[in-house]
Amino acid sequence: MANLLNTLRERTLPESNWILVLPPWGPHYHWLSYNLQRSQLSWSLFFDIKSLSHFIPIIEFEDFLHLSSPTSMITIPYVYNLQHFSEGWGENFEEKLEIRKCNEEVSYEKKDDNYYHGWFFGYQDRVRAKQFECLSAQGFVTILADHIIKNLTWPQDINDENLIKSIMFDRAETLLHVDYGGYNYWRARRSMRYARRLINLGNRFRADYLNSTDIHDRTILIDDWTKMKRHHGQALGGPYLGIHLRRRDYVQARPGHIPSLEHAAKQLCYHLNRLNLSLVFIATDADENEIDELRQYAYNICNISTNQIYTYRPDEKILEKILDGGKAIIDQWICAHARYFLGSYESTFSFRIQEDREIFGFEQDSTFNRLCGNNEGISCEKSTIWSIVY
Repeated sequence: MANLLNTLRERTLPESNWILVLPPWGPHYHWLSYNLQRSQLSWSLFFDIKSLSHFIPIIEFEDFLHLSSPTSMITIPYVYNLQHFSEGWGENFEEKLEIRKCNEEVSYEKKDDNYYHGWFFGYQDRVRAKQFECLSAQGFVTILADHIIKNLTWPQDINDENLIKSIMFDRAETLLHVDYGGYNYWRARRSMRYARRLINLGNRFRADYLNSTDIHDRTILIDDWTKMKRHHGQALGGPYLGIHLRRRDYVQARPGHIPSLEHAAKQLCYHLNRLNLSLVFIATDADENEIDELRQYAYNICNISTNQIYTYRPDEKILEKILDGGKAIIDQWICAHARYFLGSYESTFSFRIQEDREIFGFEQDSTFNRLCGNNEGISCEKSTIWSIVY
């Protein structure tokens, strides 16, 4: 969506001044601390807002509401629920958009006031829509730019408080990245610096338990990503092995590529010996019993003690502040600084760590690796390499 905005700003008059409104985070399937599940969470809890704005202008949803109307209901002129074409892709790929009947039940409903009301990220008492339609979409996200420019009539009186000059697309995952892995993809990704307090917690853990600092690891980043360019081989990494061990639903969903805990321990021992390392950091959704089981396997196989295998487990007080989303970022941050990284097969969590390592400038041989399934041995096909583009 950032690249959609970038396209709109390039293709329309400068005074249009397109801004991306960041929808708040809410309850998430992978956030396991159900007692801490919250909605209306701002992006600043997890990311550096100033850094994001170096790519395109952005604003938090809460600020958007306040600037539009601090206390009263605001109206979004157009809300589209994106969906796939019900008949599928067809034999040949083509980009197309079409207003269609909704494929499934949606959360928007026209009420007696003649406006559409819905979830709106938990702000259902503050937001409504003037028009709502389901938009079947196939292709790259930039086809929305054509639709916006050609088909939508914007309110003429921008001072009319009941007509906010905005448009909302729900279910944006329906469309494909434009130029995936290309220049603007990496500009958007490089702008996604994590919140400073999360980085500080990750750095403290690295220093306290993994003998890892940015100076020794050659992983210093300057504040302005637009002025930074790192080359492969510049980063060394901390003296530890980083592993993302995906469990839970992946054990059933990817049975041929997700190792048992015993086979994961064999690979852990193999790489420690090969790299002459003695410390391991594991980012995982496994429960404590599984982690203990893995540690026991590692001890039996290569005599690695419990205090050589680390996971990040913040106390309740810290977890209440950073939430599961913040903990996940710290896990990624620590893995991104490892001397060598092993991810999980087709895991987006592993992909994001690999991208961070590309930004740091690690050798790709130390980054695009994965844990092998039980029948794949210890050395298996590597992850797909997506090289950084400047």
